[in-house]
Amino acid sequence: MDKLDKMDNICIRLDTGLSRKIERDMKEFHYSTKTDFVRDAIRTKLSLLDEQRAKKKAWAALFAARGSLKGKFPVRTNEEEQVFEKRLNKEILEHFEKKFSLK
Repeated sequence: MDKLDKMDNICIRLDTGLSRKIERDMKEFHYSTKTDFVRDAIRTKLSLLDEQRAKKKAWAALFAARGSLKGKFPVRTNEEEQVFEKRLNKEILEHFEKKFSLK
């Protein structure tokens, strides 16, 4: 059984402008075929969605625990809360990038 027997075929139609952009970028970034380019784009998108899913799950857990964490962080103003949220988001992102080797 060769490799093609284990693959699904998907037919897509692209407008001419998008197809030309793909051709331009596949030359610049050394893709041999549009199929390789599209496969890589899909893999990248799926990785991003996995990352978003993990962030969403982590934020849901954090918000679920917020009652038990209330008063334990020095957040007093909206600006301080935004700074804290950005720092926490960065820490979560770094954790999942390391865990799933995203960089």
